[in-house]
Amino acid sequence: MSQRWLPLAAIGLSVLLWSAAYVVSGWALETGSPAVLSVGRFAIALVVLVPLAARRPGFLRAIGQPRTIVLGLTGVSLYYSLANIGLLFTTPGTAALTAAFLPVLTAIAAVTLIHEKLSGRTWLGLALATVGVGLVAASGFRVDVGVLLNIAALAAYALYTVLLRKDAGRDDAPDAIVLATATGIWGTVIMLPWLGWEFVTGTVAIPSDARGLLSILILALVVTAPTLVLFNYGAERLPAAISGVATAAIPALGYGFALLMGEPLDLLKAVGGAIALIGVMIATLATPDIEPSPPGSGLPEPADLAPADG
Repeated sequence: MSQRWLPLAAIGLSVLLWSAAYVVSGWALETGSPAVLSVGRFAIALVVLVPLAARRPGFLRAIGQPRTIVLGLTGVSLYYSLANIGLLFTTPGTAALTAAFLPVLTAIAAVTLIHEKLSGRTWLGLALATVGVGLVAASGFRVDVGVLLNIAALAAYALYTVLLRKDAGRDDAPDAIVLATATGIWGTVIMLPWLGWEFVTGTVAIPSDARGLLSILILALVVTAPTLVLFNYGAERLPAAISGVATAAIPALGYGFALLMGEPLDLLKAVGGAIALIGVMIATLATPDIEPSPPGSGLPEPADLAPADG
């Protein structure tokens, strides 16, 4: 696959996996507590990621970098903590619809913090995506405490996306697996006091049914581990606003998953989802050639998984 399309494909697959996470998280929270879900999914994901990252150059250096701590705080601890607590106060469907705010929040952060210049096509795609997700939300969106917590979570993730782009291309940049793993480690460590608080207050709860336990495994192995690597890889190579616009597909895809699970067709949502996807395609598929990959940041080829000499 060409250098132009690989980052877009990585972001696209991340968005697809992310779209299903709200429903699966809701299943886990039926009998489990949010800290157990948040820490558990990352702890299990790290069981897979750490052995891969530890065999690659720069792993220990990445763990010790302040940038990695900030990425872990914004993209893992704040995002997943606030989002999972929010699910206690709102429905998974409503939470998924709040993802409509992420493209706008990311574009604002990209323009104000790293002074990205957005092309006319990007603005057009962002506008269509915003209109589309607005229509999707119109027939099922309601503001409650859960929605406000999810918006705060999305703001943290928008900052995370911009930070990924801001520092990409450094000579000592770790590759996607190393950065994702180091970020996940710090994010999990920062969430441990929250888990301890649940223990102290007696609110800790491990899912007591098979569906809840299976949900955590799915979130860890099918969503969290792949998405960490793929999103980091794509976001380092794409303008932050483009990565943000791509997330506008989440409400539309989430509604598609709901239809597959038997939800009745809502014409307004269907039209809004189609408009949002058109906006995503305009903004992402029509972007100029992507700049060369940052040094050392390529996804690993099979041969690269051999232990590094020295």
